Amino acid sequence: MDLDATLRQLNATAEVSRLRLLAALLAGESTVGDLVTVLEQSQPRVSRHLRVLSEAGLLQSFREGRSIFYRWTDQAQAEGVAGMIAALQAGADPTLVADRRRLAALRRRREQDALRRTLKGGKARELRAVADTDTLTELLAAAVGPAPVPAALEIGAGSGDLLRWLLPRSGRVIGTETAADRRRLARARLQSTGKAHWSLRDAAPEDLPFAAGSFELVLLTTSLGPAGSRSARLTEAIRVLSPQGRLLVFDHVLPRDHVLPRDHVPPRDAGLPARLTDASLTAQLAILGLHVTRRQWLPGRVPDLALFLAQRPEARPERIFTERTGTHA
Repeated sequence: MDLDATLRQLNATAEVSRLRLLAALLAGESTVGDLVTVLEQSQPRVSRHLRVLSEAGLLQSFREGRSIFYRWTDQAQAEGVAGMIAALQAGADPTLVADRRRLAALRRRREQDALRRTLKGGKARELRAVADTDTLTELLAAAVGPAPVPAALEIGAGSGDLLRWLLPRSGRVIGTETAADRRRLARARLQSTGKAHWSLRDAAPEDLPFAAGSFELVLLTTSLGPAGSRSARLTEAIRVLSPQGRLLVFDHVLPRDHVLPRDHVPPRDAGLPARLTDASLTAQLAILGLHVTRRQWLPGRVPDLALFLAQRPEARPERIFTERTGTHA
């Protein structure tokens, strides 16, 4: 950052309301309306302060329906200004303490309202609370490895469970989710982490608003959908994957040799009309230029929930792991 940019940022922060806005946004992206509630100021006044902070390169905004969301820019989070604001936010200043309380109360109301709407709509199973989340995160940890990921994307973020798992392991985390109630629920839960390097977007899996090669890790969470949409969704996920990046697919995938019980009723989102199988997913990824290096199934009466790891051939390791046999091939 050069001298002029530094002066612009210092000038922009030299005002009490703008410092309060920056402190509030350390919890993550928020709408102008929510920030008005936290600061207890008029909407025009808050909007003017947000514009000044944006012009200084500290904040960025995006529209979602009728709402405009503001968040810290990635560059500003990585530089000294964010550290200074974080230290201020962690202190006992009575104004900031009151702001934190209002923000926490607002987050709880948002979470309860989103949860109630989701349950009322008969979509409890869509909260993305996987039957065995601990097992899934163990599999993810083995597939992702211990090294931090510069930028990660989850397509089909649901209520944000896996985004929260990714936060401490990634420099930047973005999730896409088309259901408004689930986005509201995920945002409320992500704000409770006290971390700001995340964002949620309303974007269809086959039309992602990100540049090619933007992410080192892309996770498709039960988002492949019916057979007719799979190729387009996989193609788009691979487009935003960096050359050395890794694609993780968590979805309903039948093992090669598994026979379903006669009374098995497949989930509504398991993929219609054709079932997704190990062979078909592996072949489809190969056509798109990716090689499967790891495949693991979650335990269950019908073992069809699987996690696949795929990479471009030049980036893949030499050994392939299959959980069902416990051996390397």
